[in-house]
Amino acid sequence: MKGTVISGRKRNTSGSGRGMKIKPRSLFSVLIVVFFAFFIYQAREWRLQARLYPWAVGIPMLLLALAHLFLESRGEGTQERPDSPPVDFQFTQTTDSALARRRTINIFSWILGFFLSIWLVGFSFSVPLFVFLYLKVQSRESWTLSLVLTGAAWLLFWGLFVRLLHLPFPEGQIFLTING
Repeated sequence: MKGTVISGRKRNTSGSGRGMKIKPRSLFSVLIVVFFAFFIYQAREWRLQARLYPWAVGIPMLLLALAHLFLESRGEGTQERPDSPPVDFQFTQTTDSALARRRTINIFSWILGFFLSIWLVGFSFSVPLFVFLYLKVQSRESWTLSLVLTGAAWLLFWGLFVRLLHLPFPEGQIFLTING
Protein backbone atom coordinates (compact mmCIF):
# COMPACT_ATOMS: atom_id res chain seq x y z
CA MET A 1 0.00 0.00 0.00
CA LYS A 2 1.48 3.28 -0.96
CA GLY A 3 1.17 6.26 1.33
CA THR A 4 2.81 9.35 2.70
CA VAL A 5 3.48 10.33 6.28
CA ILE A 6 2.04 13.67 7.32
CA SER A 7 2.56 14.84 10.89
CA GLY A 8 3.16 11.33 12.18
CA ARG A 9 0.14 9.73 10.47
CA LYS A 10 0.13 7.67 7.34
CA ARG A 11 -2.20 8.95 4.61
CA ASN A 12 -3.53 6.63 1.96
CA THR A 13 -2.85 7.98 -1.53
CA SER A 14 -3.66 4.87 -3.52
CA GLY A 15 -7.25 5.87 -4.20
CA SER A 16 -8.65 2.85 -2.36
CA GLY A 17 -9.56 4.82 0.77
CA ARG A 18 -12.73 4.52 2.75
CA GLY A 19 -14.37 7.43 0.96
CA MET A 20 -16.57 10.07 2.47
CA LYS A 21 -18.57 8.94 5.47
CA ILE A 22 -22.05 10.45 5.68
CA LYS A 23 -23.43 10.72 9.18
CA PRO A 24 -27.20 10.47 9.80
CA ARG A 25 -27.31 13.90 11.39
CA SER A 26 -25.63 15.39 8.28
CA LEU A 27 -28.27 13.75 6.13
CA PHE A 28 -30.92 15.19 8.43
CA SER A 29 -29.34 18.65 8.05
CA VAL A 30 -29.48 18.29 4.27
CA LEU A 31 -33.17 17.35 4.51
CA ILE A 32 -33.82 20.43 6.65
CA VAL A 33 -32.08 22.65 4.08
CA VAL A 34 -34.13 21.09 1.26
CA PHE A 35 -37.36 21.47 3.26
CA PHE A 36 -36.86 25.17 4.00
CA ALA A 37 -35.63 25.92 0.47
CA PHE A 38 -38.81 24.30 -0.90
CA PHE A 39 -40.87 26.11 1.77
CA ILE A 40 -39.51 29.48 0.59
CA TYR A 41 -39.73 28.58 -3.10
CA GLN A 42 -43.39 27.58 -2.86
CA ALA A 43 -44.36 30.96 -1.39
CA ARG A 44 -42.62 33.03 -4.10
CA GLU A 45 -45.77 33.79 -6.13
CA TRP A 46 -48.17 34.31 -3.24
CA ARG A 47 -49.41 37.77 -2.44
CA LEU A 48 -47.21 39.67 0.03
CA GLN A 49 -49.32 39.20 3.13
CA ALA A 50 -49.62 35.45 2.51
CA ARG A 51 -45.91 34.87 1.87
CA LEU A 52 -44.77 37.03 4.78
CA TYR A 53 -44.96 34.20 7.32
CA PRO A 54 -43.23 31.51 5.21
CA TRP A 55 -40.45 33.94 4.33
CA ALA A 56 -40.10 35.39 7.84
CA VAL A 57 -39.65 31.88 9.22
CA GLY A 58 -38.15 30.09 6.24
CA ILE A 59 -35.31 32.43 5.28
CA PRO A 60 -33.69 32.60 8.75
CA MET A 61 -34.20 28.85 9.21
CA LEU A 62 -32.62 28.13 5.82
CA LEU A 63 -29.62 30.31 6.71
CA LEU A 64 -29.25 28.60 10.09
CA ALA A 65 -29.56 25.14 8.52
CA LEU A 66 -26.93 26.03 5.90
CA ALA A 67 -24.60 27.34 8.62
CA HIS A 68 -25.14 24.16 10.65
CA LEU A 69 -24.49 21.98 7.60
CA PHE A 70 -21.32 23.93 6.83
CA LEU A 71 -20.03 23.57 10.41
CA GLU A 72 -20.87 19.87 10.40
CA SER A 73 -19.04 19.35 7.13
CA ARG A 74 -15.93 20.93 8.65
CA GLY A 75 -16.17 18.60 11.64
CA GLU A 76 -16.91 21.34 14.14
CA GLY A 77 -19.40 20.91 16.93
CA THR A 78 -19.94 18.00 19.24
CA GLN A 79 -17.44 15.18 19.00
CA GLU A 80 -18.76 11.65 19.35
CA ARG A 81 -17.14 9.31 21.84
CA PRO A 82 -17.00 5.60 21.12
CA ASP A 83 -19.12 4.89 24.21
CA SER A 84 -21.72 7.57 23.44
CA PRO A 85 -25.33 6.46 23.00
CA PRO A 86 -26.84 6.31 19.51
CA VAL A 87 -29.20 9.19 20.37
CA ASP A 88 -28.54 12.52 22.04
CA PHE A 89 -31.38 12.23 24.55
CA GLN A 90 -31.57 9.83 27.46
CA PHE A 91 -33.99 9.85 30.36
CA THR A 92 -32.14 8.23 33.21
CA GLN A 93 -28.46 9.09 32.85
CA THR A 94 -28.34 11.48 35.83
CA THR A 95 -31.98 11.85 36.84
CA ASP A 96 -34.24 9.42 38.63
CA SER A 97 -36.68 7.91 36.12
CA ALA A 98 -39.71 8.76 38.30
CA LEU A 99 -38.60 12.41 38.45
CA ALA A 100 -38.00 12.48 34.69
CA ARG A 101 -41.45 11.00 34.10
CA ARG A 102 -43.07 13.60 36.41
CA ARG A 103 -41.27 16.44 34.64
CA THR A 104 -42.30 15.11 31.24
CA ILE A 105 -45.94 14.81 32.29
CA ASN A 106 -45.74 18.31 33.79
CA ILE A 107 -44.47 20.00 30.64
CA PHE A 108 -46.89 18.09 28.39
CA SER A 109 -49.71 19.16 30.71
CA TRP A 110 -48.69 22.80 30.28
CA ILE A 111 -48.55 22.40 26.50
CA LEU A 112 -51.96 20.70 26.34
CA GLY A 113 -53.36 23.35 28.68
CA PHE A 114 -52.08 26.06 26.35
CA PHE A 115 -53.71 24.37 23.34
CA LEU A 116 -56.97 23.99 25.25
CA SER A 117 -56.81 27.64 26.28
CA ILE A 118 -56.26 28.70 22.65
CA TRP A 119 -59.28 26.66 21.59
CA LEU A 120 -61.48 28.01 24.42
CA VAL A 121 -60.58 31.72 24.53
CA GLY A 122 -58.36 32.30 21.48
CA PHE A 123 -54.74 33.40 21.06
CA SER A 124 -55.17 36.98 22.24
CA PHE A 125 -56.19 35.90 25.74
CA SER A 126 -54.23 32.65 25.90
CA VAL A 127 -50.75 34.11 25.39
CA PRO A 128 -50.80 36.47 28.40
CA LEU A 129 -52.80 33.96 30.47
CA PHE A 130 -50.28 31.19 29.78
CA VAL A 131 -47.27 33.44 30.47
CA PHE A 132 -48.75 34.65 33.75
CA LEU A 133 -49.82 31.21 34.98
CA TYR A 134 -46.51 29.60 34.05
CA LEU A 135 -44.51 32.32 35.81
CA LYS A 136 -46.72 32.41 38.89
CA VAL A 137 -47.65 28.73 39.32
CA GLN A 138 -44.81 26.74 37.79
CA SER A 139 -41.86 29.08 38.33
CA ARG A 140 -43.18 30.63 41.57
CA GLU A 141 -42.08 34.12 40.55
CA SER A 142 -43.15 37.24 42.40
CA TRP A 143 -46.35 39.05 41.51
CA THR A 144 -44.42 42.03 40.20
CA LEU A 145 -42.18 40.03 37.87
CA SER A 146 -45.08 37.86 36.70
CA LEU A 147 -47.24 40.88 35.87
CA VAL A 148 -44.41 42.82 34.19
CA LEU A 149 -43.35 39.88 32.01
CA THR A 150 -46.97 39.06 31.18
CA GLY A 151 -47.53 42.66 30.12
CA ALA A 152 -44.36 42.59 28.02
CA ALA A 153 -45.37 39.30 26.36
CA TRP A 154 -48.84 40.63 25.58
CA LEU A 155 -47.43 43.90 24.22
CA LEU A 156 -44.96 42.04 22.01
CA PHE A 157 -47.66 39.64 20.80
CA TRP A 158 -50.17 42.42 20.12
CA GLY A 159 -47.62 44.80 18.60
CA LEU A 160 -46.07 42.25 16.26
CA PHE A 161 -48.96 40.06 15.18
CA VAL A 162 -52.02 42.31 15.51
CA ARG A 163 -50.75 45.84 14.96
CA LEU A 164 -47.77 45.35 12.62
CA LEU A 165 -48.63 42.20 10.65
CA HIS A 166 -52.44 42.52 10.86
CA LEU A 167 -52.87 38.79 11.37
CA PRO A 168 -56.43 37.86 12.24
CA PHE A 169 -56.67 35.31 15.04
CA PRO A 170 -59.86 33.30 15.37
CA GLU A 171 -62.08 33.76 18.37
CA GLY A 172 -62.16 31.08 21.04
CA GLN A 173 -65.10 28.71 21.38
CA ILE A 174 -66.42 30.54 24.44
CA PHE A 175 -66.67 33.87 22.57
CA LEU A 176 -68.16 32.19 19.49
CA THR A 177 -70.86 30.64 21.68
CA ILE A 178 -71.59 33.92 23.48
CA ASN A 179 -71.70 35.98 20.27
CA GLY A 180 -73.97 33.43 18.65
